[in-house]
Amino acid sequence: MKISPKQFALSLYEAVDGKSSSQVKAVIEKFVEILAGKNMLAKADKIAVEFIKIWNEKRGIVEAQAASANNLDKANIKLLKDYIAELSSAKEVMLSEKIDKAILGGVIIKYGDRVVDGSLKTSLNDLKEKLVK
Repeated sequence: MKISPKQFALSLYEAVDGKSSSQVKAVIEKFVEILAGKNMLAKADKIAVEFIKIWNEKRGIVEAQAASANNLDKANIKLLKDYIAELSSAKEVMLSEKIDKAILGGVIIKYGDRVVDGSLKTSLNDLKEKLVK
């Protein structure tokens, strides 16, 4: 039977959940030994990605990206984090920022499989389409 990276990640999560840092270190070392013994170290990156997804989901953490035309100040970052937390029912939001001059103004938020587009470019395109009709 072939084991998927997600299954490996879930097993690893269950093995480290609630353990002390020294116990976690021992579990990870043993886990890597098992992967090496089965010649599966090439799957380590995919397992790590899946592990992070599982870890965040179990702990109510949402990773989000905010694209804006300019740098966001601390107050706006806090507002965005609070907004995303409310939309996603997350306990914590990890927000990464990206500058994209093409959006002209506003912000585009991506989290999970959702996109909230509050950009000026999209608003102008929507207005243009309505005027053309």
